[in-house]
Amino acid sequence: MASVIRDLLSGRKDGPGDIVQHTVGNALVLHAEETISAEAQSLALSVVKDADNDVVVLDLSDGVPISSWESMAGVLPRRRRGIRLMACGPHANTAAMAGQWLSERLHRTVIAPDGDLVRGSAGGLFVHSIPGSGWVRFRPGRPPIWDAKRYPTPLWDRAATDNRASSSTGEIEPLPGGVWIRDVREPDVVAEHRRRLIADVPCHPETMTVLLGCPGTAPLCLDDVVRFWRNLDEDSRARTRFVQYGDLRLPKGETFGQALADLLGTTIVCYTGVPVGAPRRFEVRTVRSDGALGWPPFALELRYAPRAHPNSKAHRPVVLSHRPPLAEAEEVAPRVYWYAPDAVIEVIQSGLWVRSAEEPVNAERVRGMPLDPEGSVLIYDDTIGESAERMWALAEDLAARIDPSVGADSSLFSASALVPGQSAAGLAQASLGEDSPRPTVTGQLSTSRPPATEDLPAPTVDTIVIRPVVESVAEAVPPVATATAATVVHPDVTPETRPAGEPAPLQAEAPAPQPADKPTPQPAEAPAPQRAEESAPQPADEPAPRQAEAPARPAGSPTPPPVLDPTAPVAESFVKTVQDPIATVEPVETTVAEPTRLHAVAGDEAPVQEQRRIRPATASAPVTDTDAPDVRMQPVPPASASALLPGRPLDEERAWLRRTLSREFDSMASSVARIISEHPGLQASGAVGRDDVLADSVAVRLYLSRRGTGVDVGLRSGSNGPHVPFARCAVSGLSRLPSYRGATIYRTSPTEQEWQHYRTRRLVTNWAFVSTLTGPCESQDGDTDVLVWSMTARRTALLESDGAERVEDRALFLPGTHFKILELQEPSDGDRGAILMREIGAKEIDGDGRVDPDRAPLDDLAIVSLRRSLERWSTAEPTRRVGAGSTGRFGLLPGLDRRAVGEKVSER
Repeated sequence: MASVIRDLLSGRKDGPGDIVQHTVGNALVLHAEETISAEAQSLALSVVKDADNDVVVLDLSDGVPISSWESMAGVLPRRRRGIRLMACGPHANTAAMAGQWLSERLHRTVIAPDGDLVRGSAGGLFVHSIPGSGWVRFRPGRPPIWDAKRYPTPLWDRAATDNRASSSTGEIEPLPGGVWIRDVREPDVVAEHRRRLIADVPCHPETMTVLLGCPGTAPLCLDDVVRFWRNLDEDSRARTRFVQYGDLRLPKGETFGQALADLLGTTIVCYTGVPVGAPRRFEVRTVRSDGALGWPPFALELRYAPRAHPNSKAHRPVVLSHRPPLAEAEEVAPRVYWYAPDAVIEVIQSGLWVRSAEEPVNAERVRGMPLDPEGSVLIYDDTIGESAERMWALAEDLAARIDPSVGADSSLFSASALVPGQSAAGLAQASLGEDSPRPTVTGQLSTSRPPATEDLPAPTVDTIVIRPVVESVAEAVPPVATATAATVVHPDVTPETRPAGEPAPLQAEAPAPQPADKPTPQPAEAPAPQRAEESAPQPADEPAPRQAEAPARPAGSPTPPPVLDPTAPVAESFVKTVQDPIATVEPVETTVAEPTRLHAVAGDEAPVQEQRRIRPATASAPVTDTDAPDVRMQPVPPASASALLPGRPLDEERAWLRRTLSREFDSMASSVARIISEHPGLQASGAVGRDDVLADSVAVRLYLSRRGTGVDVGLRSGSNGPHVPFARCAVSGLSRLPSYRGATIYRTSPTEQEWQHYRTRRLVTNWAFVSTLTGPCESQDGDTDVLVWSMTARRTALLESDGAERVEDRALFLPGTHFKILELQEPSDGDRGAILMREIGAKEIDGDGRVDPDRAPLDDLAIVSLRRSLERWSTAEPTRRVGAGSTGRFGLLPGLDRRAVGEKVSER
């Protein structure tokens, strides 16, 4: 042993301590020959470049003893620049000792961490453990000095360096991105939120984020905030941005910003939510009542001024900074954007306001509406009678165009409905009195259209909000947020018209008793409704199960997790389509919650009626080939074969992905990691670590390549196989991509069988992914336009494959999404066909799996919006959006599965 140590200290190259250098990202990694740890790679890839020093990572893994410093010094170049040193591995805490030694040995300044190295958002590094811990500067021949707490070092760094008590139950804790003042009596709850704040909140170089309170703990007293404020210098106070993160003890009816400004006796600035992402490219997210991060407000910072006198009225908070409502919008005045010749959009603290160019009389009251953390408010001005209908139409159009992450959480209201005492012009009945409650923003986009025509009745207080458009994205994302699934529902089909192999429908339940003054709704031209459940065909000698024996499972109810059978057969078409190694490996043993049954309400079982033509155009003749593939409804997969996310971490699936696709995974990991570091929404948060996010994102990238075709084939078949863990990782990764709300389209030529299936159904469920486009592609063939109104489809641009497989403007629906067929128009005599449908949100489905009967306005608005989009696209410049390698990803109708004639697929 002594000889080995002497060899290492003398720099000999024949011992186990041989050190080599390798540049990874912005850092120079020193590691043992042919061995570099994943931790060192991850740290080097994420660390921010240092303009004044060389960033060096010491990989002190098991193969590199700490006595190898001489070898390390031998591979480092001699230059005037300093070294920012960090270490990882079992001996990471020796970085400070190594820094002192290397400084003397190389005659270079070395900055090293003295304490635990904590990785923050966007590559930031935070040193924190004991009082006085931080980055220490070592210089040859001089004593070390404390340098900073954070790297990169913000201007306010010294204002928050050590933990200190603010009261008997409160504590001031420094974070990588700022300061956290919170209660100390729930350490487990605090620890969970600490992980989120460390990973998500960026360290902005010029402003200090101060988070107040913690969800799930006792309310924080503002006295704790005052004690923190008193110790700040004037410069740090000016850089402070307060955030209400948990409950606070506030005077009744006061916002926390105004209460804090009055208590501190000075002007303060508050973020409207928690900043997340990179320091220069962060976004703000509200904090919902359950502690989850919500929608991104348009107003980012609010400035509050203290009252001149305790009994005087507070001034309205000023929007200090904001983000534009649309990327291409032109700002014509501070926070005001041009939208039409007669209308502008103004950013207010609660959301957006569509109004005329001249300020209405109620301007200040609308601007004073407080922000709702649960969802944005989109207001249209209705104080001018002749323009109220116009403002409503423009607001509805804006709702379809704004960022989908906001639009799905928005509510559309008239100004008179939200401002107490303000009446709409000529509509006294539409106003809410001073004692009337303010309409609650529930997270769904509701609309209250002004009755501008004689055929519309005058609104009352009970009917102000009458036109719901979309569901909340937090509650409607299938299957990530709700983890619900559904069987396919179709109307009763007579024996003469029922497709071969489909089960007989179950008898409908007796309708619930109706009040005497409220008759049971029935469709105008449809037979008495019956409910049927689409499932895998029953054997001939086995009767269909009775409903009493298999009741519908309420959404969210616990289900014993079934175990995936590794011996279950894989669809032959999947094996043929996907090349090794996917098609040859054993599937991982996984479990998911049982899919929820979805039933139709009265009227939804009726066949879709023929609608008027939408747009004439030349098109190819419909498919009439007698050798056309057999088409059938997709079977409801068993839990073990479903892509729905299970109620547990995806550790097994991710391990399977890394092990099975190791070559493809490694080749994509570096580029995907770079994409993740540049986009805050893709980064890890909460219990999900960086490695898990990377694995999920790589799965999405692989799915968007040629491999995705086979995954969809397997999911549509309802069979067990290796496509299941692959798909679950992809679903998890897609949940972090931005959602899209609005019209989507693709073109195809449905077969007669497919038209027949759609004629006899109103509701379908797709168990694979569905690729659509946010605009038509000139290279797509087909005689029919398929238009789908999306609420939760994911935009995939960030992770799209390169080259011929790339698809521009893709909107991808997740497995388990429900669709409602709205209109069918088959092509004939040179007229193009059209299929109009919309995504069904979770709020439309009750606990028994039935569709809400009061959602007909959703159908009408979706149809109008889809037609408008089709008209707009007909005059737009043709664009090629689908690469030659991905043309086969489009064409199949949701809910259906095509199989070659005579093909047999095992189903469970």
